[in-house]
Amino acid sequence: MAKICFAQEMYFPLQSTQALSAYLKNAGHQTDLAIGRPNDIVDYVLKTKPDLIAFSVLTAYRNHMLAVSSAIKDAGIKIPIIAGGYDITFMPQILENSDLDMICVGEGGEPIVELANEIDKGSELQKLEIGNIHFKQTNGKIVKNPMRYWLMDLDKAPFDDRDIYWEKDDYFKIVPFTQVLAGRGCPYPCTYCFNDGYKKIHMENGMAGKEYTNFRSVGHVINELKMLSEKYDAKDFFFNDSTLTWNKKWIIDFCKAYKESGLKQTFSINAVIPELSEEVCKALASTSKCRLIRWGLETGNDSFRIKTLRKAIKNDQIIEVTDRLNRHGLRYSMQMMLGLPGESKEYAWDTIDMARRVTGKTGVHGINIFKPFPGLEINNIGLELGEYQASDVVAPGSVLPPTLSKESREVMDSPKEEVYLPEDEAYLTSRASMHKTGPDQSKLNPNSVVEEINDVKEVSMNSENIQDQLGNGFIRNEKVYEDDRVDTDNPYSESNFGTRNMVFYDNYRRDRLGRYILKLSRYSHIAIRFPGLRPIIEKLIQLPDNTFNRAVWKATEGLLNIRVHAGAPWSYFVKYLFFHAGKQVR
Repeated sequence: MAKICFAQEMYFPLQSTQALSAYLKNAGHQTDLAIGRPNDIVDYVLKTKPDLIAFSVLTAYRNHMLAVSSAIKDAGIKIPIIAGGYDITFMPQILENSDLDMICVGEGGEPIVELANEIDKGSELQKLEIGNIHFKQTNGKIVKNPMRYWLMDLDKAPFDDRDIYWEKDDYFKIVPFTQVLAGRGCPYPCTYCFNDGYKKIHMENGMAGKEYTNFRSVGHVINELKMLSEKYDAKDFFFNDSTLTWNKKWIIDFCKAYKESGLKQTFSINAVIPELSEEVCKALASTSKCRLIRWGLETGNDSFRIKTLRKAIKNDQIIEVTDRLNRHGLRYSMQMMLGLPGESKEYAWDTIDMARRVTGKTGVHGINIFKPFPGLEINNIGLELGEYQASDVVAPGSVLPPTLSKESREVMDSPKEEVYLPEDEAYLTSRASMHKTGPDQSKLNPNSVVEEINDVKEVSMNSENIQDQLGNGFIRNEKVYEDDRVDTDNPYSESNFGTRNMVFYDNYRRDRLGRYILKLSRYSHIAIRFPGLRPIIEKLIQLPDNTFNRAVWKATEGLLNIRVHAGAPWSYFVKYLFFHAGKQVR
C-alpha cells in the first residue's frame, strides 16, 4: 500500500483531488491531505512521511505548488512530487523548469493508480512507462509517455471521495453545497474556454473529438446523489459540468428520475441559451428543486460574442430564453466577462447594459474578470494587439504565436474597430508550439523573438528570460503602471501570474484601456443595479486603482454573487467567522 499526500493552498474541496483519491482508495492505497503555506506543508510531510506528494493544479494556485515543491527539495526531502490538471496539461514545460519530478497530462485516475502500484513495489520511477505521465530523469532530460485514450464509460469511475476533506477538517462540513460532475467536456468551440484547447490536445494524440463530451448514465448520477444525501447530509448539489443541458434526452430523463428518487435537495446547473428549450425548461421546473441555472452572457455585444468569442448566440435569443425562464419560475444567473482581449470601453458597457436588461425579478450576475489562462485560443488576440505581456501568457520554452509582430506590442488606448480571430492555422501552429520543450526555441524560430516596446526598457522575449519573468514578477510598463505598483521580489507574491490574489484582481491587459475596464469591473455589480450611478462610476475609475476599488469588488462579489451561486445561508458566514476565520478559503 502506497501513501499519497495531496497538497493545496486553500480550504476548498477540489473535485479533482476527490476523484483521484477515490481511484487510489479503490486500488487499496492510502490518501492524505496537507493544506497551507509552503512551510506548513513541509512540516506536515516531514511528520507523516508519505510515499508521493501530489498536486491537482488550478492556475490560480500554480505558484503555491511551485513554492511548495522548491521548499520540499530545499528541506532535503527525497519524496517524489507529481502535479496534474488542466494548467499542467497546457503547460507541460513546467516540469523542465521546476522542482517537480513528474507531471500527469490529461486524465489522471488510472495513471496515478499505476504509479502508486509501482511505488509500492519499489520500482525505479524514471524507468516507468505509464501513459500520460512525464518523468524527469536525473540528468534533467524529460521522458514523455504517450497520452492514453480518455475514459469512455464514465460509469466505471468511482464516486468522488469526500472523506479526504471531511475527515481533515470540520470546515468542510459547513460548506453549503456539494459539487458533482455528471460527465466530461463541452461540445462548443468557444475561444475563451479551456475545453476546446483541451480537446484538441487529445485529438492531436489520435483521440476522437466527438467522444470528448460525455455523460454518466442518469441512474449512476442519481445513485451518487442518494449516497451524498444519506452519508453526508448534502443540502444542495452544485453541478460543475460546463453544460448539463447539451443532451436534451439526458437532461429530461434526469429531471424525471430526480422527481421519482425522492431527493429533497436543491440543485444548480450550467446551461447554454439555445439548449433551454420549452421542453427542457418545463422538465427543470417540474422538479421544483432547480435552484439556479447559470448561463453565459459573456459579453453584451453580438458581433464581439459571435466573431471573437466564437459563441453563436444573439441578444434576441437571450431575451427570448430569459423570458421563458421567468415564465417557468426558474431563477438564473448570467455569467459574463470583463477585460477580454480586444474589448473596448463600449463593449464593456454593452455587457453591463445587456445584463441589466435581462435580469428579471430574481436574476443574478456572475461577473468574472477575464484571465488569459494557458491554452486559451483567445489569448493570441491580446498578444497581437499588444494588450498582453508574453511572459504572462506563454510557458517557459514556448514559441510565441507566429502572427505576433513587434508593432503590435505598442501600448494602445483603444483596440481596432473590429476584433476577429486570425486564421485557424496560425492558432493550430501556436498551440502545437506551446508543447515544444528542449533547447531555446527562440534560437530555432525567429518568429518566437519579440521585443517589449515601452518607455523604460526593451526585453528580448526568448524562452530563458520568459522563465526569469515568470519566476521574478512582471516586467511592467512604468508609464501604464505608475499608479499600480506591486512588489516583484518575492516569487510567491501577488506580482506573479499563478497566485490567488492576482487571479482574483487582475485581467492582465497591459494597455490603458484594459486598466480602465479592470477598474470598471470593480463597480460592475453596482453599475448593473443602479444605472443612475454611471457618471459617478466613470469619475471614480479615472483615478488610479486603489484599495477602495478592490474592497468594493470583494464586498459586492461576495454578498451579491457568491452567496447566491454557492447557496450559502447567512449561518455559513456566522460559522466561518466564529470557528474558521483564520482559514484561507476560495
